[in-house]
Amino acid sequence: MKKILVVAPHYVGDTILVIPFLRELRKNFSESTIDVVTKNAGKLVLSACPYVDNIYSKEDLKPNFYDKAYVLKRSLSAGLLVKKLKIKDTIGFGGQFREFILKKCVKYKPHEKHELEHFSDVLIADGIDITDEALEYWTNNEDVQNVQKYFTEGKKKALIVTQSSTYVKNWTVEGFQDVIDFLNNNNFECFIVGTEKEKEFNVQFKNAKNLCGELKFSEISALISQMDLVFGIDSGFCHMGTAFNKKVVALFGSTSLTQWGLRGENSHTLSLNLKCSPCRKAKKCKNNFKCMKDFSSEFVINYLKNEVI
Repeated sequence: MKKILVVAPHYVGDTILVIPFLRELRKNFSESTIDVVTKNAGKLVLSACPYVDNIYSKEDLKPNFYDKAYVLKRSLSAGLLVKKLKIKDTIGFGGQFREFILKKCVKYKPHEKHELEHFSDVLIADGIDITDEALEYWTNNEDVQNVQKYFTEGKKKALIVTQSSTYVKNWTVEGFQDVIDFLNNNNFECFIVGTEKEKEFNVQFKNAKNLCGELKFSEISALISQMDLVFGIDSGFCHMGTAFNKKVVALFGSTSLTQWGLRGENSHTLSLNLKCSPCRKAKKCKNNFKCMKDFSSEFVINYLKNEVI
């Protein structure tokens, strides 16, 4: 029985995209121990995952314990970690000198493939056939029951994702408010979730229930599982909505649709397709973030009206 370590990313969206990789890994190593090392949101995302045995911080790991490591995090520190742990059989992406650390490296092609497919490439390079790349996520009855108190009977439910992990992906406050008003007028009850720090920003939105700081992560996922629509920007919660097979509409600006676009038959990834998109240096934007700010409320609302609801 092998002991396998997966070095995973730690953002919500990235980690959700790792789940098909973990499912395929478990299919091929059903009797092995599969542990994941990650941190922050990565731990929360994978806490409900049935395909892993343990989730650790890097400080918890000891050398000479694992037989094999899959390094999905693209950093030099990730390569140095498996070297420090003295894992001999290692495979991951090349770049940042990892070619000199890992036993086998896979070429990373961000302009050609989706991130989910990149993770699959690591397994394929290790001789494992991919049978299913569908996203999935989980919740439990207790958390679903806990969030029911926020719902109004007879109303459809929409999650509004107003913020991302980086400001360059954000849309305008006015745009979000127009969408909220439109949804309210079409029998939708709107919800906003996030951390306590995000509560103050989101209090400015009228006619939306601001639940920032009130729900634990598993309750947020339960809330998303009950939504009729998830609308927002390039963010982890939009990817989670897709994993629950919800109707999801996300506005993308500088981010590559090829690499990060939503995956799912009910998902809609919108972009203005400006010449400067995708952009690898978005924080130094000389065009005042036109790729996001030029999304008009009229355009978005018409899309929702004609294509989604």
